[in-house]
Order: sequence, then C-alpha cells, then structure tokens
Amino acid sequence: MEKEIAFIEINKTKSLPEIALTLSKHPELDKNFIINQINGLQKAQKKLPEFYQNNNIIYPATISIEQCSSEQTATFKTKIIRHSGLTPESHLIDLTGGFGIDTYYFSKQFKEVTYLEPNVELFNVVQQNFKTLGAININFKNTTTEDFLNNNTQHFDIAYIDPSRRNESEKVFMLSDCIPNIIDLQEEILKIADKILIKTSPILDIKQSIKELENVSEIWVVSLNNECKEVLYLVDKETPSEPNINTINIGKINQVFSFNYTNEENCSTHFSEPLNYLYEPNTSILKAGAFKSIAQKYQLKKIAQHTHLYTSENLVGNFPGRCFKINTVLPYQPKAFKKLGIKKANITCRNFIDSVAQIKKKLNCTDGGNNYVFAATDLNDNPIIIVTNKA
Repeated sequence: MEKEIAFIEINKTKSLPEIALTLSKHPELDKNFIINQINGLQKAQKKLPEFYQNNNIIYPATISIEQCSSEQTATFKTKIIRHSGLTPESHLIDLTGGFGIDTYYFSKQFKEVTYLEPNVELFNVVQQNFKTLGAININFKNTTTEDFLNNNTQHFDIAYIDPSRRNESEKVFMLSDCIPNIIDLQEEILKIADKILIKTSPILDIKQSIKELENVSEIWVVSLNNECKEVLYLVDKETPSEPNINTINIGKINQVFSFNYTNEENCSTHFSEPLNYLYEPNTSILKAGAFKSIAQKYQLKKIAQHTHLYTSENLVGNFPGRCFKINTVLPYQPKAFKKLGIKKANITCRNFIDSVAQIKKKLNCTDGGNNYVFAATDLNDNPIIIVTNKA
C-alpha cells in the first residue's frame, strides 16, 4: 500500500480522468483504492475540512462521499437536536450511517451514539476512521434498519434517518419511494425512540412529505452558501397542530426565516412594477414556498404572481437573500439593452420565457462584472429586463 499512498500524495490535485489515464500504465497499483482516496480528498477539502486535515482518513466509493452531509450541515443538525430537548447525556441512533459524517458530529455532542450500516466494506472503513478520530462513544451495528428494528430491545432518545433513492439513476419525489421506507417504518421507530429526525433531498415535495409522515412537529430547509442541501423533519409521538417551517441559509452570516403554511395561505399579496430596490429570497425560502410570508414580513411588493422577486421604494435591511439597487427596467429587446453598453453581467431568470444561455446570446452578453440582470415576467405578462447593482 506504500506505493499507492505515494502515488496519491503526488497526484491528489489532478483531475480524476487524468489520474485514471496514468493508472492505466501502472497495473501493479490498486486503481479503485487510489481513485476513491483522491476523489474523497478533493471533495473533503471544502465539504469535510476536519477529515481532510487528517492524513489517516480512508475514503469509500464515490457515491458515499456524494451523498454524505457536509461538516457544516452535520454540525447544524446537532444544534437542532439539542434544541429539541435532548441533553448531552442523551443516546442517539443513526439508522442509516453511511460514511458516518452525521454520526461523528452527533458523537461530539451526545454521550452515546449507535451507528448502523449494512454494507460490510463501508462499515469497516467508517469503524477505522472513527478510531483514527478518537470517537470512542459510538456503538457499531453491521445490519439493516429493518433487521435492527426487528431484534432491538434498547431505547433511544432520538433516531436519525437519511433514506436514499431506490434507484440512483432515477429522481424520486416522495418519501415512500426511498429506502429505508420511513413511511412504513416510522411507527416501529417511535417504539424504540422518543423522536425521529429525518433528512431528505431538497427535490422531495415538502407538503407531500408532511402528508406522508405522521406527527411532524418542525421542519428545517437548509442551504449552504445559497445552495439548498437538505430538508429535515422532526417527528414526535404527539400530534402537533401544524409544523413550523424554518428556513436557514448557512454562510458568513446565517439567514433565518420561519413561517407556516396556514399563515402563508392567508397572507395578502401586493404587486408592483419594479421600484427602487429588488429582492431575491435565498434558496431555502424559495424551496419552502414562503412566497407571500416573506413579502408580508418585510413589507415588500411582488413583481408578479409567479415571479418570485420583490421590490420596494426604500431599502429594507437584514433581508434573507440578495438585495439590489435597480438602475433601469427595459422590455426584453436586444436593441434596448444594447444602448446601455453592457457587455458583462450576472444574469438570473425568474418566471421567464428564455433560459440564461438564450438570454446571453440574444443580448450579446457574457458572465461577470458588477451588473446584475434579472430577466422576469411583469404584472402584465410582459418579459422584462431589470438591470441592477448590489445594494
């Protein structure tokens, strides 16, 4: 293995296709191990900085790295669980351990954590990594969620589960299409745990997931640097009146906004042509569907019914998203845009007839610069161009 480790150290910054080509000339080396380690290192540099800084971490197959939580989102989950009433003395079980990122960060906050993983190879890698990291309060179970539930006699304060797609080549939109099937298992899980925290992909519909699950008490829609990463559902044994939905965009300054769907439905919406300032909510708010609640909270007017951009005469502070000063509003016509002399701009589409690529081509504009151009549909269903700068 010394030769493989030496190869990894020399080539860890190169692209995977380039590495694969080089390895084709070295049949004596373990190709799969090297590819997994270099891919893991490259992903971990930003996603898992603590793991990246430890030279003894072993990385598994590519899919386990792709699907695992980031260090920041895993840390955020520990805060959610602490705020749900658990103490440092609590015992948590991770029913779908995977690469173990969530398990590891849970173990830093709670007295005892149990990790489940049916894949023997991945199970052994994670067990070795946790030993390397000095995580000594983790119990390991090489079994499936279903088999564990059938044979377990232990009680836990909370169960964490991250169901995956049945077929990795297909997108799924319902929890019942994932494995383990949390819809079928939630009753059994609540027999061994007081609460369940469920992680899902942002692609799943939130309202549909609430209908499928029972007793959802709280939801978190989590973005990292304005990229929506996951949606979390806290399930209790008692039926709440309605789940509170918390949106958070983790960044240099965390942006938080909370609402519920009843209030969202009852909000009145005011519309306006673009005024002096333009607002684009962060991705968590857009994913959660707080389209009217956000306008009411910050006293903003909406550009159009299905155009999720907002406007105001005066600048509103602490808006959970991006804020812009409007310079001009034009009809979507290349001749009108050409008169502005803008050759570079950052283009965003909201409820628009063309894609960003099509807009760039029509307006003869490339990416970059200090201008932010929003292509949108106005109140009269006309395509418009809103030229702005950051406020």
